Amino acid sequence: MRTFLAVLRTILYGWILAIIALIKLICRRCRENKRRDGESVRDHRAAKVPCVPIDRPEYVRPDPLIYAQFYLMKLGLAVTWDNPDIQLFLNGLPVSSSLLEPGTAYEIRARIWNNSFTAPVALPPVHFSFLDFGAGTISVPIGSTKVDLGVKGGPNHPAFASMQWITPTQAGHYCIQVRLDPPDDLNWENNLGQENTNVGESHSPVVFTFQLRNNTQRQHRYRFEVDTYRIPPRDPCDDREDDRQRRERLKRHGRGNFPIPAGWTVEINPDTPVLAPNDQITITVTITPPNGFVGTEVFNVNAFHDNTPAGGVTLTVVGS
Repeated sequence: MRTFLAVLRTILYGWILAIIALIKLICRRCRENKRRDGESVRDHRAAKVPCVPIDRPEYVRPDPLIYAQFYLMKLGLAVTWDNPDIQLFLNGLPVSSSLLEPGTAYEIRARIWNNSFTAPVALPPVHFSFLDFGAGTISVPIGSTKVDLGVKGGPNHPAFASMQWITPTQAGHYCIQVRLDPPDDLNWENNLGQENTNVGESHSPVVFTFQLRNNTQRQHRYRFEVDTYRIPPRDPCDDREDDRQRRERLKRHGRGNFPIPAGWTVEINPDTPVLAPNDQITITVTITPPNGFVGTEVFNVNAFHDNTPAGGVTLTVVGS
C-alpha cells in the first residue's frame, strides 16, 4: 500500500508541474503576439536572429573584380598605377592617359573580371570618375553603365564597360577611377581600379608634380615608397598548381622586390608632410637618370599614412 501511494503521489505531482509549464508557455506566446500587433506580414516572417546563413549548394556568390591597387597593396604586393584593366581611346585608337588633350571626347574602356566559376552577374553597375592627378584627391563623377558579366572562363568573361568622357578644358593631368557596384560580392575590396600615370622626357633631371590630399577625418603624417614594379608577362595556366607554388608566384610580386636601379636618384619634396583633414599640397618628385640613359624607366610613387595605403602615381621617364 505504501508503494502504491508513493507512485500515485508522483503521478499527480508530475501532472501539476506539466500544467504549470503549459500555462507559462501560453502566457509567453500571448505576450509575444501582443508585442507584434501592428507589424507587417514581412516583419512577422522575418527571422528573430541577426543573421541567417544560407548553406545550400544552389546558392553561389560572384566575385567581380578589376585590377585594384589599394587591395593589392593591403596584401603586401607591389602595384602599378598604369592600370592594365583601364584604357583610353581617341577615334578608336588607344592613347596614354598621360597625354590627354583638354576639352576632348575620349572613350574609357574598363575590363572586368569574375573570380567565380559558378555565379555570373546580371548587369552590375560600373561607375566612372576622375580625379586631379595625385593621391587622395576628390573624385568627380563621369557616368555609370551596366554590363553582363559571365563566369570565369565562360561567355562574357571578361566583360568590357565603356564610357565617353570629355576632358576638362583646363590642361593638366587627371587620373581615372572605375568602381564596380554589384548587388552581391564575395570580396568587396577588389572593386576599385585607378589609372594614374605621367610621362616625362629625360632632360636630366625630370621633375614631376602631383597633388596629395588627406581625405580622412584625422590628421596624418604621410610617407612615400618608390619602386620600379611593372606587371610581368602572364604565367602559363597550370591546373596542377598547388598552394606552395601559388605562394611562391605571389611572393615574386611582393613590395620591396623592385628597388630603384643603380645610378638613379629619386627625391621627393616634402618627403614626410603632415596634413590636417581635407588639406592638400603639391608633391614634387625629381628623378635623375644616369648619364647616357636611353629607353624608358617606370617609377611607382606610393603614399602611406600609418602603414595604410593612401594612393599613388606611376611616373615614366623616357630617354633618347
